[in-house]
Amino acid sequence: MDYNQAAETFLSCVKNRSKTEVMSRFNKYAHGEKLVLRELYKNTGSPVLPSDIAKQTSMSTARIATILNNLEEKGLVTREISRLDRRKILVAITAKGREEAERSRKEAISRIAKILERMGEERTKSFIDNVQLFFDLAMEIFEEENEKV
Repeated sequence: MDYNQAAETFLSCVKNRSKTEVMSRFNKYAHGEKLVLRELYKNTGSPVLPSDIAKQTSMSTARIATILNNLEEKGLVTREISRLDRRKILVAITAKGREEAERSRKEAISRIAKILERMGEERTKSFIDNVQLFFDLAMEIFEEENEKV
């Protein structure tokens, strides 16, 4: 097998305009406000530092500040000064924010489930195994490349 040609075919498939739209729709659940809400939701309501959100999401603290401003304006998060260290601001998800995070998650799962259902059980299992393998191997290679630098 010509793996370079296979890689070209893969990249061409991913970059195809209609497929780019599909990826864009999936990515909206993994970026920006939805990603920050998801991280806060996972914290089970415990207030967190914006810097911790930045680390968890691999975003800059400036980007997190902008997102938190937008989420606060929408009533999805609150910010308060830490009682233990008044120099720090803590962020918490509101009930409305929890509802939005749950709604967004259910929407994403429903959309993916429809696709997987059309693929059928055997293809779905194979697809999930192969995607997991692809990302595991990619991480191994990235780590090997980082060790060489």
